[in-house]
Amino acid sequence: MRLALTYQRVDPSKGGAETYVADLCGRLVAAGHEVDLYASQWREGVFSREVHTVKVEPRGWTKLGKIWNFAVDAEALRLAADHYDCTIGFINTWGDDVLIPQGGVHAASREANARRFAPGWSRNLYTLSKQLNPKQLLLYRSIERRQYDPERGTKIVAVSKMVQGHLERLLKVAADRVRVIPNAIDADRLRVADPAATRRAFRSDHGLKPNDLTALFVGHNFWLKGLKPLLQSLKLRRDRNPGARPIHLLVCGGGNLGPFRRMVEELGLASVVKLIGFQADIRPSFHAADFFVLPTYYDPCSLVVFEALACGLPVITTGCNGAGELITPGRQGYVVEHPEMVDRLADALDQMTDDGARAGMAREAISLGREQSFDLHVSRLLDLCREVASHKTGRTPHSRTKSLHSELSRENSHRS
Repeated sequence: MRLALTYQRVDPSKGGAETYVADLCGRLVAAGHEVDLYASQWREGVFSREVHTVKVEPRGWTKLGKIWNFAVDAEALRLAADHYDCTIGFINTWGDDVLIPQGGVHAASREANARRFAPGWSRNLYTLSKQLNPKQLLLYRSIERRQYDPERGTKIVAVSKMVQGHLERLLKVAADRVRVIPNAIDADRLRVADPAATRRAFRSDHGLKPNDLTALFVGHNFWLKGLKPLLQSLKLRRDRNPGARPIHLLVCGGGNLGPFRRMVEELGLASVVKLIGFQADIRPSFHAADFFVLPTYYDPCSLVVFEALACGLPVITTGCNGAGELITPGRQGYVVEHPEMVDRLADALDQMTDDGARAGMAREAISLGREQSFDLHVSRLLDLCREVASHKTGRTPHSRTKSLHSELSRENSHRS
Protein backbone atom coordinates (compact mmCIF):
# COMPACT_ATOMS: atom_id res chain seq x y z
CA MET A 1 0.00 0.00 0.00
CA ARG A 2 0.97 3.63 -0.42
CA LEU A 3 0.72 5.29 2.98
CA ALA A 4 1.16 8.83 4.30
CA LEU A 5 1.91 9.67 7.94
CA THR A 6 1.81 13.17 9.44
CA TYR A 7 3.67 14.31 12.56
CA GLN A 8 5.06 17.79 13.16
CA ARG A 9 8.45 16.96 14.72
CA VAL A 10 10.01 13.52 14.97
CA ASP A 11 12.86 13.20 17.46
CA PRO A 12 12.84 9.97 19.51
CA SER A 13 14.92 11.60 22.24
CA LYS A 14 11.93 13.85 23.07
CA GLY A 15 9.53 11.15 24.21
CA GLY A 16 7.49 8.03 23.56
CA ALA A 17 5.18 9.39 20.85
CA GLU A 18 8.13 10.50 18.69
CA THR A 19 9.80 7.11 19.19
CA TYR A 20 6.58 5.38 18.18
CA VAL A 21 6.23 7.36 14.93
CA ALA A 22 9.85 6.67 13.96
CA ASP A 23 9.50 2.96 14.72
CA LEU A 24 6.18 2.74 12.88
CA CYS A 25 7.65 4.26 9.71
CA GLY A 26 10.50 1.76 9.83
CA ARG A 27 8.23 -1.22 10.34
CA LEU A 28 5.86 -0.20 7.56
CA VAL A 29 8.62 0.09 4.95
CA ALA A 30 10.15 -3.16 6.20
CA ALA A 31 6.79 -4.80 5.54
CA GLY A 32 7.00 -3.66 1.92
CA HIS A 33 4.79 -0.57 2.00
CA GLU A 34 5.58 2.82 0.50
CA VAL A 35 5.67 5.48 3.23
CA ASP A 36 5.64 9.28 2.94
CA LEU A 37 6.16 11.18 6.20
CA TYR A 38 4.90 14.79 6.31
CA ALA A 39 6.82 16.71 8.98
CA SER A 40 8.38 20.09 9.69
CA GLN A 41 11.38 18.67 11.46
CA TRP A 42 12.98 15.29 12.05
CA ARG A 43 16.16 14.03 13.60
CA GLU A 44 18.81 13.14 11.05
CA GLY A 45 19.49 9.43 10.74
CA VAL A 46 16.21 8.35 12.35
CA PHE A 47 14.68 7.09 9.09
CA SER A 48 15.99 4.72 6.48
CA ARG A 49 16.22 5.83 2.86
CA GLU A 50 13.01 3.95 2.12
CA VAL A 51 10.99 6.46 4.18
CA HIS A 52 10.23 9.46 1.99
CA THR A 53 10.21 12.62 4.11
CA VAL A 54 8.11 15.54 2.86
CA LYS A 55 9.10 18.86 4.43
CA VAL A 56 6.18 20.99 5.65
CA GLU A 57 7.77 24.42 6.01
CA PRO A 58 6.97 25.94 9.42
CA ARG A 59 4.82 29.09 9.35
CA GLY A 60 3.78 31.43 12.13
CA TRP A 61 5.23 33.51 14.95
CA THR A 62 3.67 31.67 17.89
CA LYS A 63 3.66 28.02 18.95
CA LEU A 64 -0.11 27.82 18.54
CA GLY A 65 0.05 29.40 15.10
CA LYS A 66 2.72 26.93 14.01
CA ILE A 67 0.62 24.00 15.22
CA TRP A 68 -2.41 25.23 13.29
CA ASN A 69 -0.48 26.10 10.13
CA PHE A 70 1.26 22.73 10.12
CA ALA A 71 -2.10 20.94 10.16
CA VAL A 72 -3.44 23.17 7.36
CA ASP A 73 -0.34 22.89 5.16
CA ALA A 74 0.14 19.17 5.70
CA GLU A 75 -3.43 18.50 4.64
CA ALA A 76 -2.99 20.64 1.51
CA LEU A 77 0.24 18.86 0.54
CA ARG A 78 -1.30 15.42 1.03
CA LEU A 79 -4.31 16.34 -1.11
CA ALA A 80 -2.00 17.68 -3.84
CA ALA A 81 0.01 14.45 -3.88
CA ASP A 82 -0.87 11.31 -5.77
CA HIS A 83 -3.47 8.93 -4.37
CA TYR A 84 -2.73 7.31 -1.04
CA ASP A 85 -4.35 4.05 -0.04
CA CYS A 86 -4.51 5.33 3.54
CA THR A 87 -3.28 8.38 5.45
CA ILE A 88 -2.50 8.32 9.18
CA GLY A 89 -2.43 11.36 11.46
CA PHE A 90 -1.34 11.91 15.05
CA ILE A 91 -2.30 14.42 17.73
CA ASN A 92 -2.82 17.91 16.17
CA THR A 93 -3.69 17.09 12.55
CA TRP A 94 -6.91 16.41 10.70
CA GLY A 95 -8.13 15.22 7.32
CA ASP A 96 -6.53 11.77 7.59
CA ASP A 97 -8.24 8.44 7.01
CA VAL A 98 -6.96 7.12 10.33
CA LEU A 99 -6.20 9.17 13.45
CA ILE A 100 -4.03 7.88 16.30
CA PRO A 101 -4.35 10.41 19.17
CA GLN A 102 -1.16 9.39 20.98
CA GLY A 103 -1.67 12.17 23.52
CA GLY A 104 -5.24 11.08 24.28
CA VAL A 105 -8.09 13.59 24.60
CA HIS A 106 -7.31 17.18 25.67
CA ALA A 107 -10.35 17.42 27.96
CA ALA A 108 -9.36 14.19 29.72
CA SER A 109 -5.83 15.46 30.13
CA ARG A 110 -7.10 18.72 31.66
CA GLU A 111 -9.32 16.77 34.07
CA ALA A 112 -6.37 14.63 35.11
CA ASN A 113 -4.05 17.61 35.53
CA ALA A 114 -6.59 19.28 37.81
CA ARG A 115 -6.44 16.26 40.13
CA ARG A 116 -2.85 17.14 40.94
CA PHE A 117 -4.23 19.93 43.11
CA ALA A 118 -6.16 19.48 46.33
CA PRO A 119 -9.93 20.10 46.07
CA GLY A 120 -10.71 23.72 46.83
CA TRP A 121 -9.02 26.97 45.92
CA SER A 122 -5.85 25.48 44.38
CA ARG A 123 -7.74 23.18 42.01
CA ASN A 124 -10.21 25.96 41.18
CA LEU A 125 -7.36 28.36 40.48
CA TYR A 126 -5.74 25.86 38.13
CA THR A 127 -9.01 25.32 36.27
CA LEU A 128 -9.58 29.08 36.04
CA SER A 129 -6.10 29.60 34.60
CA LYS A 130 -7.00 27.23 31.78
CA GLN A 131 -10.29 28.98 31.18
CA LEU A 132 -8.41 32.30 30.89
CA ASN A 133 -6.30 30.95 28.05
CA PRO A 134 -8.95 31.07 25.29
CA LYS A 135 -6.63 30.85 22.30
CA GLN A 136 -5.22 27.52 23.43
CA LEU A 137 -8.68 26.18 24.20
CA LEU A 138 -10.06 27.46 20.91
CA LEU A 139 -7.16 25.99 18.99
CA TYR A 140 -7.50 22.53 20.45
CA ARG A 141 -11.30 22.65 20.32
CA SER A 142 -11.14 23.62 16.65
CA ILE A 143 -8.64 20.90 15.83
CA GLU A 144 -10.56 18.21 17.69
CA ARG A 145 -13.83 19.24 16.05
CA ARG A 146 -12.24 18.56 12.66
CA GLN A 147 -10.53 15.38 13.78
CA TYR A 148 -13.70 13.79 15.13
CA ASP A 149 -16.27 15.30 12.76
CA PRO A 150 -18.58 12.34 11.91
CA GLU A 151 -18.98 13.60 8.34
CA ARG A 152 -15.28 13.05 7.69
CA GLY A 153 -15.58 9.37 8.58
CA THR A 154 -12.09 9.21 10.07
CA LYS A 155 -11.34 5.95 11.84
CA ILE A 156 -9.91 6.48 15.32
CA VAL A 157 -7.28 4.24 16.89
CA ALA A 158 -7.58 4.34 20.69
CA VAL A 159 -4.38 3.14 22.31
CA SER A 160 -6.33 1.87 25.32
CA LYS A 161 -9.86 1.20 26.49
CA MET A 162 -9.46 4.22 28.77
CA VAL A 163 -8.94 6.47 25.74
CA GLN A 164 -11.87 4.82 23.98
CA GLY A 165 -14.04 5.77 26.95
CA HIS A 166 -12.79 9.36 26.84
CA LEU A 167 -13.51 9.60 23.11
CA GLU A 168 -17.06 8.39 23.58
CA ARG A 169 -17.80 10.36 26.77
CA LEU A 170 -16.08 13.67 26.10
CA LEU A 171 -16.14 13.94 22.30
CA LYS A 172 -19.23 11.84 21.55
CA VAL A 173 -17.36 9.69 19.02
CA ALA A 174 -19.47 6.76 17.87
CA ALA A 175 -18.18 3.40 19.07
CA ASP A 176 -18.12 1.95 15.55
CA ARG A 177 -15.51 4.53 14.50
CA VAL A 178 -13.05 3.47 17.22
CA ARG A 179 -10.60 0.58 17.06
CA VAL A 180 -8.61 -0.23 20.21
CA ILE A 181 -5.02 -1.06 19.27
CA PRO A 182 -2.61 -0.82 22.24
CA ASN A 183 0.75 0.88 21.84
CA ALA A 184 3.82 -1.14 20.93
CA ILE A 185 7.58 -1.11 21.47
CA ASP A 186 10.67 -2.46 19.79
CA ALA A 187 11.91 -4.64 22.63
CA ASP A 188 15.09 -5.60 20.76
CA ARG A 189 16.24 -1.98 20.90
CA LEU A 190 16.41 -2.28 24.70
CA ARG A 191 19.11 -4.95 24.65
CA VAL A 192 22.63 -4.26 25.93
CA ALA A 193 25.73 -6.36 25.30
CA ASP A 194 26.28 -7.32 28.94
CA PRO A 195 23.27 -6.67 31.23
CA ALA A 196 25.12 -7.63 34.43
CA ALA A 197 28.04 -5.32 33.69
CA THR A 198 25.67 -2.53 32.69
CA ARG A 199 23.81 -2.95 36.00
CA ARG A 200 27.01 -2.86 38.06
CA ALA A 201 28.40 0.19 36.26
CA PHE A 202 25.23 2.28 36.50
CA ARG A 203 24.74 1.45 40.18
CA SER A 204 28.35 2.26 40.95
CA ASP A 205 28.13 5.57 39.12
CA HIS A 206 25.14 6.60 41.26
CA GLY A 207 26.27 5.33 44.64
CA LEU A 208 24.12 2.20 44.82
CA LYS A 209 25.32 -1.05 46.35
CA PRO A 210 24.76 -4.34 44.48
CA ASN A 211 21.95 -5.44 46.81
CA ASP A 212 20.17 -2.10 47.26
CA LEU A 213 16.51 -2.58 46.35
CA THR A 214 15.99 0.03 43.63
CA ALA A 215 12.91 1.47 41.92
CA LEU A 216 13.03 3.45 38.69
CA PHE A 217 10.87 6.41 37.65
CA VAL A 218 11.12 7.82 34.09
CA GLY A 219 9.12 10.79 32.80
CA HIS A 220 9.45 14.15 31.06
CA ASN A 221 6.70 15.87 33.08
CA PHE A 222 7.49 15.11 36.71
CA TRP A 223 4.29 16.67 38.07
CA LEU A 224 1.90 14.95 35.66
CA LYS A 225 3.69 11.61 35.94
CA GLY A 226 3.20 11.56 39.71
CA LEU A 227 6.68 12.06 41.16
CA LYS A 228 5.27 14.05 44.09
CA PRO A 229 2.91 11.30 45.36
CA LEU A 230 5.68 8.76 44.77
CA LEU A 231 8.01 10.67 47.08
CA GLN A 232 5.18 11.05 49.60
CA SER A 233 4.56 7.30 49.51
CA LEU A 234 8.23 6.59 50.20
CA LYS A 235 8.06 8.82 53.27
CA LEU A 236 4.76 7.29 54.44
CA ARG A 237 6.18 3.79 54.08
CA ARG A 238 9.26 4.72 56.14
CA ASP A 239 7.23 6.52 58.83
CA ARG A 240 4.78 3.71 59.45
CA ASN A 241 7.52 1.06 59.57
CA PRO A 242 10.95 2.56 60.32
CA GLY A 243 12.57 -0.87 60.25
CA ALA A 244 11.31 -1.78 56.80
CA ARG A 245 13.76 -2.60 54.04
CA PRO A 246 14.72 0.70 52.36
CA ILE A 247 13.78 1.32 48.74
CA HIS A 248 16.10 3.47 46.67
CA LEU A 249 14.62 5.52 43.83
CA LEU A 250 16.23 6.56 40.54
CA VAL A 251 14.49 9.51 38.87
CA CYS A 252 15.27 9.95 35.17
CA GLY A 253 13.79 12.27 32.55
CA GLY A 254 13.81 15.82 31.26
CA GLY A 255 12.30 18.65 33.25
CA ASN A 256 12.89 20.98 36.17
CA LEU A 257 14.17 18.98 39.13
CA GLY A 258 14.54 22.02 41.42
CA PRO A 259 11.18 21.70 43.23
CA PHE A 260 11.77 18.00 43.72
CA ARG A 261 15.25 18.49 45.16
CA ARG A 262 13.64 20.68 47.82
CA MET A 263 10.86 18.13 48.31
CA VAL A 264 13.38 15.30 48.77
CA GLU A 265 15.21 17.31 51.44
CA GLU A 266 11.99 18.31 53.24
CA LEU A 267 10.78 14.70 53.31
CA GLY A 268 14.14 13.42 54.57
CA LEU A 269 14.68 11.16 51.54
CA ALA A 270 18.07 12.41 50.37
CA SER A 271 19.78 9.13 51.31
CA VAL A 272 17.55 7.01 49.07
CA VAL A 273 16.46 9.23 46.16
CA LYS A 274 18.78 9.92 43.21
CA LEU A 275 17.50 12.74 40.97
CA ILE A 276 19.46 11.90 37.84
CA GLY A 277 17.57 13.83 35.16
CA PHE A 278 17.78 13.39 31.41
CA GLN A 279 19.55 10.30 30.06
CA ALA A 280 20.35 10.13 26.36
CA ASP A 281 20.41 6.33 26.67
CA ILE A 282 17.78 5.07 29.09
CA ARG A 283 18.73 1.39 28.78
CA PRO A 284 21.31 1.32 31.61
CA SER A 285 18.76 2.65 34.11
CA PHE A 286 16.31 -0.13 33.20
CA HIS A 287 18.96 -2.76 33.78
CA ALA A 288 20.11 -1.15 37.03
CA ALA A 289 16.64 -1.17 38.64
CA ASP A 290 14.63 -3.93 40.34
CA PHE A 291 11.17 -2.57 39.52
CA PHE A 292 9.50 0.42 37.84
CA VAL A 293 7.07 3.00 39.27
CA LEU A 294 4.94 5.48 37.32
CA PRO A 295 2.03 6.80 39.46
CA THR A 296 0.84 9.02 36.61
CA TYR A 297 -2.20 11.28 36.63
CA TYR A 298 -2.72 10.75 32.91
CA ASP A 299 -1.13 8.50 30.30
CA PRO A 300 -3.12 7.19 27.32
CA CYS A 301 -0.89 4.11 27.12
CA SER A 302 2.62 4.58 28.47
CA LEU A 303 5.35 3.19 26.22
CA VAL A 304 7.93 3.40 29.00
CA VAL A 305 5.83 0.97 31.05
CA PHE A 306 6.02 -1.57 28.21
CA GLU A 307 9.77 -0.95 27.92
CA ALA A 308 10.23 -1.53 31.65
CA LEU A 309 8.22 -4.75 31.48
CA ALA A 310 10.25 -6.01 28.51
CA CYS A 311 13.41 -5.39 30.56
CA GLY A 312 12.05 -7.62 33.33
CA LEU A 313 10.89 -4.89 35.70
CA PRO A 314 7.59 -5.43 37.55
CA VAL A 315 5.56 -2.21 37.31
CA ILE A 316 3.56 -0.10 39.74
CA THR A 317 1.30 2.35 37.92
CA THR A 318 -2.20 3.81 38.18
CA GLY A 319 -5.63 3.31 36.70
CA CYS A 320 -5.04 6.67 34.96
CA ASN A 321 -2.57 4.90 32.65
CA GLY A 322 -4.01 2.91 29.74
CA ALA A 323 -1.01 0.57 29.90
CA GLY A 324 -2.19 -0.55 33.33
CA GLU A 325 -5.14 -2.33 31.66
CA LEU A 326 -2.74 -5.08 30.60
CA ILE A 327 -1.18 -5.63 34.05
CA THR A 328 -2.62 -8.35 36.27
CA PRO A 329 -2.07 -7.25 39.91
CA GLY A 330 0.39 -9.52 41.67
CA ARG A 331 1.47 -11.09 38.39
CA GLN A 332 3.42 -8.35 36.56
CA GLY A 333 3.05 -5.60 39.15
CA TYR A 334 0.31 -3.51 40.75
CA VAL A 335 -2.20 -0.88 39.64
CA VAL A 336 -3.29 1.79 42.13
CA GLU A 337 -6.56 3.49 41.19
CA HIS A 338 -5.37 7.11 41.51
CA PRO A 339 -1.93 8.60 42.27
CA GLU A 340 -3.26 10.55 45.25
CA MET A 341 -3.92 7.23 47.01
CA VAL A 342 -0.53 7.49 48.66
CA ASP A 343 -1.27 4.81 51.25
CA ARG A 344 -2.08 2.23 48.56
CA LEU A 345 0.98 3.28 46.62
CA ALA A 346 3.05 2.66 49.75
CA ASP A 347 1.41 -0.77 50.09
CA ALA A 348 2.41 -1.62 46.51
CA LEU A 349 5.97 -0.56 47.25
CA ASP A 350 5.96 -2.87 50.28
CA GLN A 351 4.97 -5.78 48.05
CA MET A 352 8.06 -5.23 45.93
CA THR A 353 10.37 -5.93 48.88
CA ASP A 354 9.60 -9.67 48.67
CA ASP A 355 12.49 -10.95 46.56
CA GLY A 356 10.82 -14.24 45.64
CA ALA A 357 7.52 -12.67 44.60
CA ARG A 358 9.33 -9.93 42.69
CA ALA A 359 11.43 -12.50 40.81
CA GLY A 360 8.26 -14.28 39.71
CA MET A 361 6.71 -11.02 38.59
CA ALA A 362 9.90 -10.17 36.68
CA ARG A 363 9.55 -13.32 34.58
CA GLU A 364 5.92 -12.53 33.84
CA ALA A 365 6.84 -8.91 33.09
CA ILE A 366 9.29 -9.92 30.35
CA SER A 367 6.65 -12.05 28.68
CA LEU A 368 3.99 -9.30 28.83
CA GLY A 369 6.39 -6.58 27.66
CA ARG A 370 7.57 -8.56 24.65
CA GLU A 371 3.97 -9.34 23.71
CA GLN A 372 3.51 -5.61 22.98
CA SER A 373 5.46 -6.11 19.78
CA PHE A 374 5.46 -3.91 16.74
CA ASP A 375 4.78 -6.94 14.56
CA LEU A 376 1.40 -7.49 16.20
CA HIS A 377 0.66 -3.76 16.40
CA VAL A 378 1.50 -3.12 12.74
CA SER A 379 -0.54 -6.15 11.68
CA ARG A 380 -3.62 -4.76 13.44
CA LEU A 381 -3.03 -1.26 12.07
CA LEU A 382 -2.56 -2.54 8.51
CA ASP A 383 -5.82 -4.46 8.76
CA LEU A 384 -7.52 -1.14 9.46
CA CYS A 385 -5.63 0.59 6.64
CA ARG A 386 -6.74 -2.09 4.18
CA GLU A 387 -10.30 -1.69 5.38
CA VAL A 388 -10.07 2.05 4.76
CA ALA A 389 -8.46 1.59 1.34
CA SER A 390 -11.22 -0.75 0.22
CA HIS A 391 -13.83 2.00 0.83
CA LYS A 392 -11.97 4.99 -0.63
CA THR A 393 -13.11 4.78 -4.25
CA GLY A 394 -15.17 7.81 -5.17
CA ARG A 395 -14.56 9.58 -1.88
CA THR A 396 -14.44 13.39 -2.17
CA PRO A 397 -11.67 14.98 -0.07
CA HIS A 398 -12.39 18.00 2.09
CA SER A 399 -11.17 21.36 0.86
CA ARG A 400 -8.30 23.24 2.46
CA THR A 401 -9.19 24.58 5.88
CA LYS A 402 -9.60 28.26 6.76
CA SER A 403 -6.92 30.26 8.53
CA LEU A 404 -6.50 30.20 12.29
CA HIS A 405 -7.57 33.85 12.46
CA SER A 406 -10.86 33.12 10.68
CA GLU A 407 -11.48 30.06 12.80
CA LEU A 408 -10.86 31.85 16.08
CA SER A 409 -13.18 34.65 14.99
CA ARG A 410 -15.90 32.12 14.26
CA GLU A 411 -15.34 30.38 17.60
CA ASN A 412 -15.58 33.69 19.42
CA SER A 413 -18.86 34.49 17.69
CA HIS A 414 -20.23 31.14 18.84
CA ARG A 415 -19.20 31.88 22.41
CA SER A 416 -20.80 35.33 22.50
